[in-house]
Amino acid sequence: MILSLVGLVVQAVTLEAFSDWVMKNLDRNMSASIRSAFANDHSSCVMDIAASPLAPIARPAPTAQQLSLFANQAKQRYGELQNISFVSQVGNGGMLNVVMTSAITLRFERKDATGSAVFQLVPQNAQWIPAARLIELTVDDATLGDLVLAPAAPATQSTNDPSPPVSAKP
Repeated sequence: MILSLVGLVVQAVTLEAFSDWVMKNLDRNMSASIRSAFANDHSSCVMDIAASPLAPIARPAPTAQQLSLFANQAKQRYGELQNISFVSQVGNGGMLNVVMTSAITLRFERKDATGSAVFQLVPQNAQWIPAARLIELTVDDATLGDLVLAPAAPATQSTNDPSPPVSAKP
């Protein structure tokens, strides 16, 4: 009986430590993806998904042009990104197609802001922790309007105008 109780405690502590390790490394991957977005490094934040049995179907993601406009607007408005903190995270989707939505705080040279980021978690061959493929990034800004990086809307038959690559919502 006592041995079972000790085993249960050891399992709980081990599971908690493993969970903390996974989340710490996942936060690091998501932070690197956000930093790449503000540095206008498309290939690092919106990586291609290689064909593999474990690879999820690629969700729509921002284009290099959208990312460039977003990064330039962010730098003009707020200056360089200095720090990112994750407030909360919610994952959804199937086992091989997980999307993680995170509430974030951002510290820039000239302003602190809140926002949100949406990632597609992509399994990697050589690592335990999935890569964080950035799908959407929002900087909340009540003064100048929210700065939003999101995938372009799918084309419709009656639209000649492409959707704006980056929006500023008042």
